[in-house]
Amino acid sequence: MEDAEPIDTTASPADRALPAPTYEQYLEIHEEQLAAQRLSAIEAGRRKGGVAGAAMAGAMLVVSEIYEGPRKDDKPVTVEASSDPDDVDLDGIDVTVGEVDVSSPALPRVDPVVGRSRVTPPQV
Repeated sequence: MEDAEPIDTTASPADRALPAPTYEQYLEIHEEQLAAQRLSAIEAGRRKGGVAGAAMAGAMLVVSEIYEGPRKDDKPVTVEASSDPDDVDLDGIDVTVGEVDVSSPALPRVDPVVGRSRVTPPQV
């Protein structure tokens, strides 16, 4: 199995004009690199300990997969908004839901808590 080439992030300006790799392409490259690393570990075990070394290296890879659990296929989530969110703490809020008006004033400003001395418990 060939080692997958890592994606070059320092490409020339002409290469940067090409479309960026998709999430699936990044995932595929990562899985290829992971498979190559696993194969390398098993081959190193075989060189050092023969068939028993290869079996032990494979068993340790399986134990690590069991311990870490299944891979989560979470894709990055991007949310776009037409404006900045309202700061309810500074501005308060006035909303109408159906026929019900909901409002809340802005929170009062409070000075930060600094320079408190520690209270020591009484000695018994």
